[in-house]
Amino acid sequence: MNMQACSLNPVEAKMKRVKFLNYKTLNRCMLVAMLLVEVIVFSQMTPYFLKMNNLLSVGREIATLGIVAIGQTMCILLAGFDLSTGGIAAFVGIVIGYCASESFLGLPYMAAFGISMALAAFVGLVNGVLIARIKINPFITTMSMNFILGGAVILVSKNPITVNSDAFKFLGATTIGSIKFPLPIIILLLLYTVFSFILKYTTFGRNIYATGGNTEAARIAGLNVERTMICTYVLSAVLSGFAGIVLSSRLATSNPNVGSSYAMESIAAAVLGGTALSGGEGNIWGAFLGVLVTGILSNGLVMIGISQAWRDIATGIVLILAIIIQIFSKKSKYFSGNI
Repeated sequence: MNMQACSLNPVEAKMKRVKFLNYKTLNRCMLVAMLLVEVIVFSQMTPYFLKMNNLLSVGREIATLGIVAIGQTMCILLAGFDLSTGGIAAFVGIVIGYCASESFLGLPYMAAFGISMALAAFVGLVNGVLIARIKINPFITTMSMNFILGGAVILVSKNPITVNSDAFKFLGATTIGSIKFPLPIIILLLLYTVFSFILKYTTFGRNIYATGGNTEAARIAGLNVERTMICTYVLSAVLSGFAGIVLSSRLATSNPNVGSSYAMESIAAAVLGGTALSGGEGNIWGAFLGVLVTGILSNGLVMIGISQAWRDIATGIVLILAIIIQIFSKKSKYFSGNI
């Protein structure tokens, strides 16, 4: 042991001492620091920020974006994107409202839910086939799908559809206990736990990382790369559709104008959380921290009376800083994940 320690040159010894400062740890520390700064600053600027009602409101607001960010993270792990998430959320929200409303089809809620989720899965299947089989760029494919769905939403309903049934309101408006803890937060945490397990411990999850890290190497190793891609885009679409249903349920209204920013915001959350745009690196809980950072930032700025424009500017600055840290930490030998 002593001979091995003596054989290390000063650089190697220093690298051993900073082993804990790998990229993943650095990124998570940065996000936690951002969260602490946000909480401290906003709690000093307004006494209402740390009130239980406001904190629960933050959780309720970020729940739908957090659900979308799960699917988006998996697509980015494949070195792709899903720019159709907002269109899918709006489209599925309108479809379930159209199916469940007594003013339109008036179907039982579970039938409306099944039809809506089946349509979301079909959209994801189309995305996946075009990307994996036809070899169309994910950016072009999903952006085009977003335009198609946006037009479809307008054709189906130009105005919000109100649904007053208790079943329709259950997923988004239900609260639990004396503190009225929102059900969407519980759903969000359960989904993150499930998909974190899938990515870390299942063959499908490992295939996503392998495919995103090096597609050709994964194919040579015998992995069904196309099937992995298709399944991932189907899951992303299903999660986006489910987010649209939860949001419509919370509002008791299917609004054609919701979800327009989900694609960019979910990508921002994933990248903030340490998911590499080049694919193969990242995790679900990092995206969760990214959603928290952007959600608390948005809420805090609203609480102190700052406009939406400044919120967007602040989010953009935070995202650029996160990407800069990604680039420099990966280039530095002292922050290498392989140390």
